[in-house]
Amino acid sequence: NVSESGRDVLVLEDLSIGYDRTILQGIHLVLRYGDRAVLVGPNGCGKTTLLRTIMGEIPPLAGKCRLGASVIPGYLTQEQEYITPGFTALSFFQQKVNLNETESRAFLHKYLFNGDEVFTPIENLSFGQRSRLSLACLVAQGCNLLLFDEPLNHLDIASRFQFEKSLSTFEGSTLTVVHDRYFIKNYANRLLKINEDGLIQDWDC
Repeated sequence: NVSESGRDVLVLEDLSIGYDRTILQGIHLVLRYGDRAVLVGPNGCGKTTLLRTIMGEIPPLAGKCRLGASVIPGYLTQEQEYITPGFTALSFFQQKVNLNETESRAFLHKYLFNGDEVFTPIENLSFGQRSRLSLACLVAQGCNLLLFDEPLNHLDIASRFQFEKSLSTFEGSTLTVVHDRYFIKNYANRLLKINEDGLIQDWDC
């Protein structure tokens, strides 16, 4: 029915992805509003390529990759190369989002930037703080489908906990490439596993 299909955030139909050659093919997947899906699989099997295809950075080789109505995707890459020096956490945030200083500080507080931490130069932020700042920017920009590529990679235990705490308030949908069993157990409601045949198996968590 219409109301159900309107809640489809991402629809992949017989999708083939890759660059000069096919890495994965025959992908069928529907992500619905509020899904917290985790994507796992061996190195080099196409996980990052799939995220980049969903974001429109790489064209599909075959099939369809369609975002639902009113879906605004946001992408948190492994390398954090979008974080540019020369800003404080606050000025970087305000450059991305049209909020005044009071509103911006209140928003960043929800992402565990307390007091004068917002004036920390970007180059002095920890990986965990950068991840939370990036997450805050995406949410404030209205992104309601978040794609994460190994967001916990460079984070210590405390930073992982803080990142998960920040993410827990997000009400949209997420697709996360991650191998951390604790994160999967605590956060995910769907587990998508790329097996050795290149097929995606789908389980509810």
